[in-house]
Amino acid sequence: MNIFLNWKKGFFSNTYQIYNNGIQVGFLKLSTWSQKAKGVLKEREFEFITKGFLKQETTMLDSKTNSIIATISYNSWKSKAVIKKLSNEEYKWEFNNFWNTKWSLTNSYIFINYHGSTTKGEINSSTDDELLLITGLYISNYYWQRRASAVAAT
Repeated sequence: MNIFLNWKKGFFSNTYQIYNNGIQVGFLKLSTWSQKAKGVLKEREFEFITKGFLKQETTMLDSKTNSIIATISYNSWKSKAVIKKLSNEEYKWEFNNFWNTKWSLTNSYIFINYHGSTTKGEINSSTDDELLLITGLYISNYYWQRRASAVAAT
């Protein structure tokens, strides 16, 4: 199975709109004033809640049941992350090029490749797992925001 999705986001917008063949199938809305986000993809709804200061971790909830379904652990020094689902599955996320315009989310049998910028991009996946598809986009935004904050602070 091969899934191909696109996304668009205005330069100053905090919402990614996700499309399949030109039809909107979801979104990822980031909160401006807190470390929360809401994601919807193909009628599945997720909430992302990031906690911590130096060692941050994101908890992902199924919005309909309000139950934890996965966590994200970040490696800020290497711009890498690990997603752990409650089903004991683990996935690695990382940028694939110097410019941070290509990244992937993988394990031994799932491959999701992303390509894009802060305003548009595409997802090419071997799975239709909504949580994983939207999580890869969420993590890239996390690292882009951290990089922008570091630049602004200097």
